[in-house]
Amino acid sequence: MLIWIGHVSYFMWRCFFIIHNTRVPHKVKVLLTIYLKKLNKQLPDLLNGFYLYGSISLGAFVEGSSDVDFMAVIQRDLSEADIAILKQIHKEIQSSYPQMSLDGIYITKEDITGLDTEAKTCIYFNDGEIQGTKELQKNSIDVFQFYNYGVCILGKEPSQYNFSIEWNLLMSRMQDNLNSYWVNWKKRGERFLSVQYFDLLFSVKSIEWGVLGVSRLYYSFNEQGITSKVGAGEYAINNVPERWHKIINEAMRLRLGNPKSYYKSIFARRNDALAYMEYIINESNKLRFVE
Repeated sequence: MLIWIGHVSYFMWRCFFIIHNTRVPHKVKVLLTIYLKKLNKQLPDLLNGFYLYGSISLGAFVEGSSDVDFMAVIQRDLSEADIAILKQIHKEIQSSYPQMSLDGIYITKEDITGLDTEAKTCIYFNDGEIQGTKELQKNSIDVFQFYNYGVCILGKEPSQYNFSIEWNLLMSRMQDNLNSYWVNWKKRGERFLSVQYFDLLFSVKSIEWGVLGVSRLYYSFNEQGITSKVGAGEYAINNVPERWHKIINEAMRLRLGNPKSYYKSIFARRNDALAYMEYIINESNKLRFVE
């Protein structure tokens, strides 16, 4: 009973910490407090550490646009019963906060400690639903953000995990991502009457995703670091020809939720987005990285 009381007291102290953490936006604090209370009540012995990364850790969270990216370090492997409870918790959170998707992974403390020597498989959630498993590698953008920028909500600080992230390998993986995922994404958008073709006309999310997505890689390849989507847009404005400023400003407008468009024609906007992506992909591939 004393252990249980101590556990609850520590948990409530961490909830107090969330409320007073200036790096966490107010509405995210509310969401996390509810999530962690549900988790503590239904799986009280599960969490060893809980961290935020992504836009929140970069100081670039945009309400209604940004996800709440997390990494949960857990005490043990998840049972089927544990997974069923997590599914219900994430479903309830998504239903209560549809504008803020709580997206992240659950990794055991043994696996995160062993991440320095080999990749690990983790269960992950997106948009309130379990998405199966994904491989987590130390030389990945997720682990890099977690280690260098992560916001500690529970557990030891991210820097105490002592990962030896190899930046050149991370850059190589990002270049592979540029020439596989992003090249294919652009090709689908160019294909007449494809789903991606129509998305680039009518889905504001697609314009933002494509233009700012490749801009983030362009920033990383040039500056050997990472930045937010809006940060990447601002960087591109200062480093690419004026020809592209209109579509970059449009993508940032969409990201920030500003109502007035820079375009009168959705067809012109689509064409500019695809042309800009082509330009950035080509410019990024001019760089050479030594592994």
